[in-house]
Amino acid sequence: MGKIAKAVESLILSMFFGLVPVVAFFIATVLFTAIVFDKETLGPWTLWSLLPGLFIDILFLKRWVRNAYTMSTKAISAVYIFYSVCAIGFFMGIPIGNIFLGILAGVYAAMKMHFTMADEERRNQYFKRTAKFAAAVMVLICCLITLWAIAGEMISYRFETPFLSFTFTIPIFWAIVLAGGTFLVLLQYSLTRISTNITYKRLNRDTV
Repeated sequence: MGKIAKAVESLILSMFFGLVPVVAFFIATVLFTAIVFDKETLGPWTLWSLLPGLFIDILFLKRWVRNAYTMSTKAISAVYIFYSVCAIGFFMGIPIGNIFLGILAGVYAAMKMHFTMADEERRNQYFKRTAKFAAAVMVLICCLITLWAIAGEMISYRFETPFLSFTFTIPIFWAIVLAGGTFLVLLQYSLTRISTNITYKRLNRDTV
């Protein structure tokens, strides 16, 4: 791997791990303030909540990046789930970010197997587990989006466009949820598997 590629890899890993404590402290502060006090009390002062996360990064980020491919599966899974939940809010309930995270999970899995020089059997098993995990998280995301839609009173909502108009009755709502959810889960599994294969082949080609 060339110096530029190595620098890009380190930057991506630094962002992946480094944003977790920063975002977590910020979200916790905003939620605590909004629930305990009032939304009107939120303001620029909440940016001070970024400091504890930055302090944690100063202490641990280099170690996290250095051990990125030997870190426990539970720790990586927790980070992935954290970002998946954040992506729901960031994209307003549209799972675009979650699909992208699944692709990144495939890239990470390929790089980990390349780094640890895993044999073919172990590599294939790990790739399958990664794709299944990404698909399972997508199931969770679909459930959360469904609850969000129900809480937002989407049932009985009138959807109108110049070409199509209908009301979200209960049968139509659940038909869309089940069909759309099944499609997203299968898409997530497929894209994660594809990203593992493409990335691993590319890494092997670069090291030949």
